[in-house]
Amino acid sequence: MRIARGTIAAVCTAAAVAVAGCGSIDPAGEQHVHEGSDDHQVIEPLSPQQIDADDTAITAMQMILSWQPAIDESKTDALIRATPYLGGDLLAVAESGSRAEVRPDADWQQWAAAKDAVTAVCAHSDTTPTAPAGMRTVVIDVICTQTVLHASGRSTRLTPQLWRTTTVRTDDGWRLTDYRFQQ
Repeated sequence: MRIARGTIAAVCTAAAVAVAGCGSIDPAGEQHVHEGSDDHQVIEPLSPQQIDADDTAITAMQMILSWQPAIDESKTDALIRATPYLGGDLLAVAESGSRAEVRPDADWQQWAAAKDAVTAVCAHSDTTPTAPAGMRTVVIDVICTQTVLHASGRSTRLTPQLWRTTTVRTDDGWRLTDYRFQQ
């Protein structure tokens, strides 16, 4: 097979142009370098002072139902992580520093041994009762789906659960004061 010298020259020229384009120089003469990072940054949830009653209930429940059984002593650790979104008796339990007697999940020990984590995603439910405008105490139903994140890289989605929450408006924003399992 014979390749013409012109073809070789054209390929070399095209390759040189392509490589030169990777590190472009702007009109001001500065070279742009694209930098990236493999650092995993934690995305902080919105401040409780900036969100409404629905988002407070959703954010707090996602935190309360997300566990790290290999690290957490009990589910109370998740409640403590949700402290900025809590009020009333829930806040008192979280701030007490004591590990309240919370019924462990049946799979807690298995998850802990396997170094699995459980994460929750919650959303507003259509079963939420309508609250009159201006209420300082609002009942909000949230549907939460927990997913077990296995150390192997696999995940197992658990059955969605309905929770009835109560949020109260304070001078410093909405706070979750109660939650009850519905189904």
